[in-house]
Amino acid sequence: RELLVDLLTASGYVVREAEDGEGLLERVKRERPALILLDLQLPGIDGFTLARRLKTDPETRGIPILAVSAYAMPDHRARALAAGCDDYLGKPVNIRKLTETVADLLRFDPSSRPPGAEGA
Repeated sequence: RELLVDLLTASGYVVREAEDGEGLLERVKRERPALILLDLQLPGIDGFTLARRLKTDPETRGIPILAVSAYAMPDHRARALAAGCDDYLGKPVNIRKLTETVADLLRFDPSSRPPGAEGA
């Protein structure tokens, strides 16, 4: 987590952190971030459940979610996308891919997604 924070801060992003799933949920509802980087292995509420909750809530469904996880199996990527994550990066994270993906998701307009393309 510290490495991701350092990388994104050095790239000019303002980064806020939460210690666990409940803390993240509270912070998102209070601060409405432009993007959520979500570890799928969070204490408390796991990332899959948290993504589903955020994407079914009308107040937070438009916030893009980037899953960043040590889960490396292809089905984990599919599960993350099915849960509502907009993209997925496995660890170790490629720095160039991380910064490109963050930039792309910050330009992403969920209303432009074609019907039936949830999580794509």
